[in-house]
Amino acid sequence: MKYNEVYESWKQEKRQIDISQNFADRVMNRVYQLDQSRNIIQSKMEIFIELISFHPLAKTGLVAAGAVTGIVRLIIMINAILSNGVING
Repeated sequence: MKYNEVYESWKQEKRQIDISQNFADRVMNRVYQLDQSRNIIQSKMEIFIELISFHPLAKTGLVAAGAVTGIVRLIIMINAILSNGVING
């Protein structure tokens, strides 16, 4: 079979690749660096969430912002439904 010969030659070429001695160490160092950067971002987010959750004024502000956003959305929806096609075209 021709395909088998092509496959075998491809396998032989792949075996000829030289990998440096410290390849595994470099890969693991990179994985560790990515994990550390992910942990830094996660810890900053946790600090931000703790700051908001322990501060009553911040919680009140977020609830108020959510309520205002909901009311504005409701007003826009009612206006779009009850208008005579001015908004809808």
